Amino acid sequence: MMNRFRKWLYKPKRSDPQLLARFYYADEELNQVAAELDSLDGRKDPQRCTLLVSQFRSCQDNVLNIINQIMDECIPQDRAPRDFCVKFPEEIRHDNLAGQLWFGAECLAAGSIIMNRELESMAMRPLAKELTRSLEDVRGALRDQALRDLNTYTEKMREALRHFDVLFAEFELSYVSAMVPVKSPREYYVQQEVIVLFCETVERALDFGYLTQDMIDDYEPALMFSIPRLAIVCLPSSPAPFSTAHMVAASSPGALAHPPAETQGATSALLSPLLELPP
Repeated sequence: MMNRFRKWLYKPKRSDPQLLARFYYADEELNQVAAELDSLDGRKDPQRCTLLVSQFRSCQDNVLNIINQIMDECIPQDRAPRDFCVKFPEEIRHDNLAGQLWFGAECLAAGSIIMNRELESMAMRPLAKELTRSLEDVRGALRDQALRDLNTYTEKMREALRHFDVLFAEFELSYVSAMVPVKSPREYYVQQEVIVLFCETVERALDFGYLTQDMIDDYEPALMFSIPRLAIVCLPSSPAPFSTAHMVAASSPGALAHPPAETQGATSALLSPLLELPP
């Protein structure tokens, strides 16, 4: 009864732009859609069921987006690190990922199994259950505070947000890694080394006059073929071989940093796009 009275007395205005007020109405909309979805028989009205599921996931996205904004505002220095996201494929990194993770966590917590990922599903289920419980705690704390003071973030609320942020980051990495190939730390480090190698190759080629800045700016096709070849092989007649080629030779036995005489013809063929560029 007291909660109902407080809700009637201190309920924020729908037009209020403050984050807690926006969360209050976003969470209320989510609860309404969830209640309708629970009472619907999907077999009798599959179209309505599909529409509600889509609306439900959209509401989840909105709620999580506001929670993230609240965390950025009240615990900016305590956010869980998410450097691992750079390892995700580009098609995975989109604005709706958080909502999909929430939906996946609820399905796993309820006993569902990811198709063809039975072992991974069983391993993630305890984390999914803990995450959904933590999210419920956060939603409850934010709703309660929205009915008290829209301008204050209590320490209890901050602690709930910190705990949720850590769990969500851990589940994000586990869930995405189970669904799509994610580079290991070693694979990502090697990729970064290759990027540095290509950059150094371009700088050295500019110094030797093998290419011009205009070719780089215009994405000259011949240049695009030449950069990786330069990074693997160096010209035997070059007065100062590329240091990057030596890096490859040192890390890969048999790399063609200094090709033998019988293979020099093949080496020149590999570098033909480069050799044809004006000095």
